[in-house]
Amino acid sequence: MKFSAIKKLCSDGGGGLWAATAIIAFGLASSLPWINDFPAYIHAWAQSDWYAIALGFCNNGYDLFHPETFIYNKQFPDVWCTAYSDTITSADMPLHGYIAALLMGALGSTAPWVYRLWTLLCSLAGLWFLFLLCRRLTQSWLKALPVVLMALTAPLYAYYFANFLPSAPALALVMAGLWAYIRYWQDGETRYWHLGIVFLTLATLTRTSQAVVLVAVCGFELLRVMRHETPFWKKVPAVIVGGLAIGGYMLWNAHLKAEHGSLFLGELMPPRNVEDLRWVWHVIKGNWRYAYFGHVQQWLLVGAAVGTVVALALRRRKAGMATTGDSRLPIVFLAAIWTFGELMFIAAMWRQFAYHDYYFLDCLWLPVLFWLALALRTIPIPQGTLWRCFIVVAMVLLSGICYNESKHTQQFRHAGYDMATDCYHNYLGSDRWLDSLGISRDARIISVASYPQNTPFILMGRKGYSVMWFGSDADVSVIANNAQRFPADYAVVENYLVPEHFDHYGEILRYMLPIADNGQLTLCRITDTEVNLSAEEFFAHPRMGGGN
Repeated sequence: MKFSAIKKLCSDGGGGLWAATAIIAFGLASSLPWINDFPAYIHAWAQSDWYAIALGFCNNGYDLFHPETFIYNKQFPDVWCTAYSDTITSADMPLHGYIAALLMGALGSTAPWVYRLWTLLCSLAGLWFLFLLCRRLTQSWLKALPVVLMALTAPLYAYYFANFLPSAPALALVMAGLWAYIRYWQDGETRYWHLGIVFLTLATLTRTSQAVVLVAVCGFELLRVMRHETPFWKKVPAVIVGGLAIGGYMLWNAHLKAEHGSLFLGELMPPRNVEDLRWVWHVIKGNWRYAYFGHVQQWLLVGAAVGTVVALALRRRKAGMATTGDSRLPIVFLAAIWTFGELMFIAAMWRQFAYHDYYFLDCLWLPVLFWLALALRTIPIPQGTLWRCFIVVAMVLLSGICYNESKHTQQFRHAGYDMATDCYHNYLGSDRWLDSLGISRDARIISVASYPQNTPFILMGRKGYSVMWFGSDADVSVIANNAQRFPADYAVVENYLVPEHFDHYGEILRYMLPIADNGQLTLCRITDTEVNLSAEEFFAHPRMGGGN
């Protein structure tokens, strides 16, 4: 490549090409190796539930307002103990699962890659809006691109970049909403205010935690109204429509939970005492210390903070308190309001942060990047093409190092023993096996001890009841006693799993008579009287054969 071409790429007009290339390259590299993986590994439980909701739309005529999975007994409100008459569940508006279901119908496939593809496309689009947002904040693509690269190579974001959870698609909507709002803040075009509120409203509907940024934007704008910087009434229609949409769906969701139960948490989880605070913090440090941002990224963030302090000190020393003549309320106030709101969210959901890394993605992850953009805005860039080329080369090298660390984190998360993967392989082909045994697709089946809950039913192509709880014997006893009253036709157990937990689940297994075995699974008939087989007798009992 000639030097003139390099000079053009490093000029002010070359930023879009660099950003698009980085977004596509890093995004695909971190996602394609696992693009068709069934829900497994970290948070397979939640992944399986959201995947099941998409499949539920394919089965219920694409009814957006009645999301359902494959499970009749819901986790909430009484921990799997109540058998509902249907599999409908309350949930944040499953818009992304709904679109994934539409894609499945159009493509003629319900394979995991279809859902992941939609999430991938959302994430790619979101990062493009992040670049546009940061370029507007910093007035320089050379300052905007590092923020995008930081996002692309963050281990946490890479894992959920093309996942089943709604966190990454909701973030994409937030990025688009903030871009539209910042454009309105800078140019004053009311249409971008409305567009920003639309995006942020959709983000809140699909992930309730994103209400924080919507409230922060509205609060910041209200401060501007009070300072007479901007008119009030032109903003009201978008806020009213957004508020009605969110409030209306919250009421509908509460109705769904009351009538049908829920598979999803719908309550606050603050620390109950000081011990909770300490314990969760200890778990976060042990589990997620380098998951949110990698080793190198954390040092880069510290470096950006130090560089900002030095740049501001030098600027003040050189120019005193001179202003730019911009009388608008500084955007740093928006960042402060937003961050404070996210800290309140963390306090309200503190106990969830111990074992749910994606909660950080739902709250502080994007504000950190927003602060990074504001920090880079204050740091001057040396003039000249050679300096620009040097900066680009440095960004490429550092991004490669960060990506390599993120890749190893990804590989670690997909390596080793995983109960969800075992469940997938054991149930794979079970739909055809049950068909061969003459088990109706409408039969209700109890899945005993399998994790995650929805996976067995997805693969069996049938609905039923999950009896999975590796808690205390008392917990299992309560669920087992309730399970005896579930109106199920059959039960399925994993051959490798049940012997280990046979005594644990004895209260329900004593009402199961083995009738078929395919090597991985045992099909049982539910009986009204106790069978009382030992573990050895249970697996030696005469039964039909069959295979996958």
